[in-house]
Amino acid sequence: MNLSLPTASQMLLRFGARRLTELAVPDTEQVIDPLLLQAAAAGAPLDEWLSSEIAIAQQALARIADAAGRARSEVLFYLRYRQAEQAAPEWALDDVMELARYHLVDSAGKKGSTVRTRYRDVLKRLQTLAAEDRATAAPTSAGSN
Repeated sequence: MNLSLPTASQMLLRFGARRLTELAVPDTEQVIDPLLLQAAAAGAPLDEWLSSEIAIAQQALARIADAAGRARSEVLFYLRYRQAEQAAPEWALDDVMELARYHLVDSAGKKGSTVRTRYRDVLKRLQTLAAEDRATAAPTSAGSN
């Protein structure tokens, strides 16, 4: 099954450059201009920014990529009962982005957090899909003897 990783540009567009920049820049670093993160994600020239700011943007992009990879692994876990030729649901990429945002948020564990609520909603949807896929999965060759 093929499930693409969302790009940093896709995540910046979905969640807003300012908000995602706030989430992705480590707390130990200075705040950077969201336009810098957008430009770095797009592969645009970064000549107008300081090298220290560019380094922070690169760290932020690495954090986004790590969170997206973790989120993709989570979604694939729930899709494990799907047949290899069966496509991932159209909404799976959106779910990967929601899970990735959750992994970027330090305060996501707080009760009542919108990000946490969305994370739990995504997991419930994936659990339901996994149960449906498991129930409709073809019997294995070992079980058909």
